[in-house]
Amino acid sequence: MEQQATDAITNPESDSVPSDRETFAALLRSVVPDLSDEQVAQLMRYRDLLHARNQVVNLTAVRDFDGIERRLILESLRLHAHMAELAAPGARVMDLGSGGGIPGVILAIAFPDRTFSLLDATGKKVAFLRDCIDELALANAGAVHGRAEELAHQFEWRSAFDVVTARAVTSLSALLELGLPFIRQKGWMLLPKGADIDEELRIGRKAAGKLGGTITEASFLPQVGSLVDTRLVLVRKDAPTPGSFPRRAGLPARSPLGTDQDRPDKRVRRGKSKQP
Repeated sequence: MEQQATDAITNPESDSVPSDRETFAALLRSVVPDLSDEQVAQLMRYRDLLHARNQVVNLTAVRDFDGIERRLILESLRLHAHMAELAAPGARVMDLGSGGGIPGVILAIAFPDRTFSLLDATGKKVAFLRDCIDELALANAGAVHGRAEELAHQFEWRSAFDVVTARAVTSLSALLELGLPFIRQKGWMLLPKGADIDEELRIGRKAAGKLGGTITEASFLPQVGSLVDTRLVLVRKDAPTPGSFPRRAGLPARSPLGTDQDRPDKRVRRGKSKQP
């Protein structure tokens, strides 16, 4: 997948020495100047937890301290300004396919006055997220074990969030189908993607139209210490997502909306969804 490929710029067999507290704080505040000392300490502890668990559970292809600090944490903090603008205090945020907590745990630390649901389908990753939440005392975050294709059809989850984030682990079309059903009207998706996504954007605009969304922007984010170019795709939810979406597990990736492979889900749902 695209993001996993770019993550592989870090050699998994090499390692580096973690930055000391003063150096790490300076790195973080070069992106978000108003981080408190407590938030710096939480991010430092999260860095160490991720590095240690990643030795035994495949949470990310980035395995060395330098990569975790710059490729994962700093680059996640680049979403800070957009999150501050689009998610008001008290907002509900979902991190879709949170994995090792990128960017969900980092944003939960940076925004203690927003509530974060960290969704992943892999039990070992959810266990790590729950350990992080406990260890970092993140009262504003919870880890959820489940599939987006199923949860998005349940009353308590559908149209329940103001913002959905997702690191680029699948195509833009699939991310839109999985994420937009969770979002309230006038809510947003924040999707970091690679640089060469013109074809994805063409297909994604078609998919967004079917799902009640509009791609409003796909600008390059400023570089903050790695050599990877990233574009942030912003998607606004303008209309209710039809109840037939998302389709059953596997279809959003195998048969992306907006492509020639697009095909409907023929299953019948009874009583699980609410109107967005």
